[in-house]
Amino acid sequence: MSTNTDKIILKFLKELNSEEVKVTFEDLGVLLEHLENKNDPDPVEIQVVDVTYQLLEKLKTLEGILKHHITESNEVLSGNKLQNLYDKKATSVGSQVLFD
Repeated sequence: MSTNTDKIILKFLKELNSEEVKVTFEDLGVLLEHLENKNDPDPVEIQVVDVTYQLLEKLKTLEGILKHHITESNEVLSGNKLQNLYDKKATSVGSQVLFD
């Protein structure tokens, strides 16, 4: 991908890990905890919990893919991609292993 794409990816990753977004995810965690501890949740509350977990998993997967792309882009620029493939150890977590 182009250098412009890499810049956009880096900007997105930086914003995703910003303090403002961390606070948002903390609030989401509090909401999840509240809904999970509810004795008799409404169907919509169960759906909120389910979709929220899906969202968090997809965001983690996306973040892993984007970080991997940026790493590979830097390897291509440095000309060490082949050597890095030989040296690379398995570092995948969870479902990210499917994308390696």
